[in-house]
Amino acid sequence: MFICGYHFPASEGNKIGFDKVVEKVTAGAGDISTYSKIEFVSETREGKEIERFSADDKGTFLFTAFVDYYTKSDIEGEYKMVFYTNKYQISEVSKAVDGAKTAEICRKLDDMNLYRIKVS
Repeated sequence: MFICGYHFPASEGNKIGFDKVVEKVTAGAGDISTYSKIEFVSETREGKEIERFSADDKGTFLFTAFVDYYTKSDIEGEYKMVFYTNKYQISEVSKAVDGAKTAEICRKLDDMNLYRIKVS
């Protein structure tokens, strides 16, 4: 099973604990101290921009996971498209472990819009 781009053995079943996901993503992300902001752009399937917002809570899973996604992505361009599966998985784990710190952003990520991100 793959969660947030990381493989978890089938022997662990379908119920991988969020603590294991956080541990793997944090280790995989490495040193993210040079990053301070994630910019999000939501858009419709047709490419019409809906909203821009940002996150700067460096100590959260959401921040770590999106920086990890961005830095490891092979998508070209300054803003990189976030695939549905990734945004939903990051949102679900973040809601559980980050709580109120990221709740507003997670609510936005739970919609059906497309998202592009840029980290700086």
